[in-house]
Parts: sequence; C-alpha cells; structure tokens
Amino acid sequence: MQRKISAVLFDMDGLLLDTEQVVLDCFRQTCAGLGLSDMDHVLYQCIGLRRADSRLVLERGLGHLVDLAEFDTSWERRIESRLADNVPVKPGAEKLLQQLQARDIPRVVATSTTSVVAIENLKTAGLYPLITTVLGGEQVENGKPDPEIYLKAAALAGYEPGDCAAFEDSDPGTLAAVRSGALTVQVPDLRPPSAQTLALGHVVADDLYAGALRIGLISA
Repeated sequence: MQRKISAVLFDMDGLLLDTEQVVLDCFRQTCAGLGLSDMDHVLYQCIGLRRADSRLVLERGLGHLVDLAEFDTSWERRIESRLADNVPVKPGAEKLLQQLQARDIPRVVATSTTSVVAIENLKTAGLYPLITTVLGGEQVENGKPDPEIYLKAAALAGYEPGDCAAFEDSDPGTLAAVRSGALTVQVPDLRPPSAQTLALGHVVADDLYAGALRIGLISA
C-alpha cells in the first residue's frame, strides 16, 4: 500500500532548475582562465552543499593552486551572467508543480542556495508562482546531509516528514531527505548516486515526473 502524501518538498538546483550544468560550465571556464584543468572532481564534491560548506571543499581542492577570492569572484560573475535572463527548467518540473498546485498540495523548496537567490532564480524560470514556500540554506543551522532543512520544510508545509515526499538530485540532499523520514525520490543530475547512497533504499528515477509516478503522487 502506497503512503498518502500530503506535501511535497523539493530541492532546487539540478532538480527543478537545470542550473548545476551552468555552474559546472562556469567552473570549468574559470579554471581554464586561471590555468587549471581536470578539476571537475572538486566541483562534484560541492553539489548539494551550502555555500559555506562548499567553500571548505574549494579551499581543500583549489586553495593551494589559486587565489580563492579571485576564483570565487570570477566564477560567480560567470554564473550570474548566464542566469540573468534565462534560468532553464528541468523536464517535468513545471507540469508536476502545476498538477500539485491544482490539487492544493503544499510545495516547499528546500535548497542549499540562499533564499534570496533561490526566489530570484525561480522567478526568472517562471516557477515561483507554483511554489508555496522557499526555505534557503541560510535559514537552517546545519546544511545537507543533515536532515534539518527537510524537517523544517515539512513543518512549514504543516505536516510531519513522514507525510511528505522529498525530491532530490544530489547524494548529500538525498541522505538529508531520507534521514528526515520523508518518502524520498532521487533524480540524479550531474553525478549518479554512489553505492552508499543507493543502499539507503529510496526511489531513484530518470526524471521528476517518472519519480512522481513511481511513488503514486500522480497517475498516468
């Protein structure tokens, strides 16, 4: 018997918005501009993390090679330029959000990105009117993979985590969602799930809509 889902919690980057590929492209361009190559592994370790936690990863991976402040400035400028007028949406995201809105099911974004940037990007993408609430990474004490953001997102929706479905793309985010007790669906983006993440026993799907079908959130 499938669980009744009263609210849906969504990660944003790489799940609702196709922004992680933009971030990766800009990372590669910034590295190339500073004479670095084959550094993708550093960026991959940042996926799903808050800015402060990502900064620690960058310090370990790049701090001995470049001026990190210079790197950050150049990288951020490239990202902002790419996303200023066009924030791409992931397949199935708008359709799923519209269906949930029509059924009056709360839709909470739980993202490691700051709330101001998240809202701006959702507005540019045209998805913001379909979202009930946005919870940014600066609004919790502990970032993913800690479950705090999903526990708080469920509370904002007005339900217990066990009454919610959570959609994620990254391993840290998926671990956070599973730990919260939400019914978790992972839709991988830049990286496939690790063996350790797959062992969590959650649902893995090719896209958002397929994942929603798998857990009975929508019907074909």
